[in-house]
Amino acid sequence: MINYKIKIYGRLQFLFTKTRNIFWKFFFGSFGGQSNVYGKITVYYPEKIFFGRNSTLNEGCLLNAHDEIIIGDYVRISPNSIITTAGLDYGKVMSRRTHCKKPVTICDGVWIGSGAIINPGVTIGKNSVIGAGAVVTKDIPENVVAVGVPAVVLKDIKNK
Repeated sequence: MINYKIKIYGRLQFLFTKTRNIFWKFFFGSFGGQSNVYGKITVYYPEKIFFGRNSTLNEGCLLNAHDEIIIGDYVRISPNSIITTAGLDYGKVMSRRTHCKKPVTICDGVWIGSGAIINPGVTIGKNSVIGAGAVVTKDIPENVVAVGVPAVVLKDIKNK
């Protein structure tokens, strides 16, 4: 009996995912072939988000695109991650702070762990891994694992 319910849920989930992907294809600036959105996400200014091929965005993610968010091919964004392009100019006195915006670029093959936060103006290099809960405040080079608050490079990785 339990297996039967799981099979039905699995088929329904497949249908929901396909329907959701069709929906987002109309709203994102671009949505590459074979890309998927799983579950409910929050998106501000979807027309400024450009998705590559074979990329995934998981449940609970927030994309705040006051400026462009460019997501490459084969990118995996885990649940509850936040990507934002807007913030406050903290270089001024509090009463005079203004909003600023900077684009975010996530290159091909990047994996962003659950609950990571990607801040404005950041570029994450090709094939890098951002650890769960990391806060990325500056550019991350290619082929590295970055973890922590703020995110720092933990080690280089070589793809075989």
